[in-house]
Amino acid sequence: MRPDKIFIGIALVFMGISLFLVSSATHVEYGGVVIIGPFPIVLASSPDMAVFGIVISAVILLMLYTFMRW
Repeated sequence: MRPDKIFIGIALVFMGISLFLVSSATHVEYGGVVIIGPFPIVLASSPDMAVFGIVISAVILLMLYTFMRW
């Protein structure tokens, strides 16, 4: 494990949480994707965000598989 990647990951999580807490919108839709191996787990507050998460996870997995084959 590289410490710089761990630090970047933790920093991104804290930035996301802080942006979520600072937002002043009354109705906020949110979603997230956790990729464990080849299996994406999609978490969302609405069906639209779930579809968006599935599309994003498919794009990320395709890019990952493409770059791993080089």
